[in-house]
Amino acid sequence: MGYRKPFAPKPKPKESHDQRALRSKRIVQLVRDALENDEPNFVPGSKPIYLPFATIKLLRPNAKHTPYQAKFIVPKSFNKLDLRDYLYHIYGLRVLNITSALMPGKFIRSMPAPYGSRYREAQIKKMTVDLIDPFVWPAESEEYIQEKELTSELNRYREEKANAINSDAEKPSKAFGGIIDKQPRPMNFVPKVVKRQMKNTKDQDIIAKKKLDAEKFISSYIQL
Repeated sequence: MGYRKPFAPKPKPKESHDQRALRSKRIVQLVRDALENDEPNFVPGSKPIYLPFATIKLLRPNAKHTPYQAKFIVPKSFNKLDLRDYLYHIYGLRVLNITSALMPGKFIRSMPAPYGSRYREAQIKKMTVDLIDPFVWPAESEEYIQEKELTSELNRYREEKANAINSDAEKPSKAFGGIIDKQPRPMNFVPKVVKRQMKNTKDQDIIAKKKLDAEKFISSYIQL
């Protein structure tokens, strides 16, 4: 085995540090001028679209997000420039920076295990934008919280019933505090020896009763 080749050195920037700093200042000044004149702070696309077909979904922010950030679910064909044009021309929303991430699809089963085959869902593309003005989500209403809890418990009940196999199918569900399914009745434990003795005693009593009934029937005819 040969020695590993060293990494190639990073190419030196063609522009000097002063030139790059000057270009950054020029970009910042152009953005400030566009904001003051109520103009787009970027070069808009040249293709006019009058009826956009794309579906953009606004998501609730994660714990790491600030009020100056917003997350969207976009079609996989969307790029950062498309989302920037979309938000500006439809909602008048200016964004400063956009980051994108393609989330892997989750594994799901067509039927409960072990019968159904497993396959992967479609991928989801998410983009996070940096806003100029902060945006805070409104507080959740009481009706929304109750509906969310109801949906969660219903999904839990369906999953438990779908994945129950053999004797687990008779167990009551823990969803909704266990008030949906009937609780199993307690059964007293009886040893096999005692159970056999009780059965023999019962059979003997049945035979004795049949014999007594037969004797009563015969004695009634003899008296006649």
